[in-house]
Amino acid sequence: MATVQQVQAYNQQHVDWSKFFSVVETLGTTMNAQKDRFDKSDIIEMALEAYSGGNITYVNANGIDHNLVNLANAQGTATTQEMKFCGGVFYKERMVQRARGGTPAVKQIVAVNKPVTLKLLNSNGSNTHTGIPPSYAEFLLAVDNYSAFVALVDDIRPYEHMGGDGVSVKNVPLNLFHKIVGPEDYAAKALKNFDYKQEKLKFQRKFLSKF
Repeated sequence: MATVQQVQAYNQQHVDWSKFFSVVETLGTTMNAQKDRFDKSDIIEMALEAYSGGNITYVNANGIDHNLVNLANAQGTATTQEMKFCGGVFYKERMVQRARGGTPAVKQIVAVNKPVTLKLLNSNGSNTHTGIPPSYAEFLLAVDNYSAFVALVDDIRPYEHMGGDGVSVKNVPLNLFHKIVGPEDYAAKALKNFDYKQEKLKFQRKFLSKF
């Protein structure tokens, strides 16, 4: 089985994180409504494949989002990872007022440095799991608006929590997550005057016009 350090390095080396976080920045908060969240997660998960040069494939299976195609596990097949996106897990924005009066506050990106809580499986109120299932990916890729970290799923199993709406991990020590990239490691550039939600509506109308 690959180690968490190998998976950390694999993601560091094979993903163009500047392009990846340009997508995240372009989407911004426009896709945060409940009906849009699945679209947003699909786009972000697909972006990892798109900017990996063929080294990561998007499989979108239950509990497995990606295969690391050139990193074998103990069975000799591709190492698997699940991606979870959640704003403010590792880094967040804060507005800092400058010392001199009359000047506008400036945005800073700061580390959160707190235990990690994430939803791993969403069952929409019908959870039947008694824990993280054995079929779940070997590694968890946790992403927020500014960073990506990876953890070995077996390391976070002791923190699993079952509820009616799915399976979570709660208050996982931060040191179990290994930093792949932070805001200092890439240069994101959002598309100007681009609204994904509006572009999606245009496509839907264009599709309907074909009948």
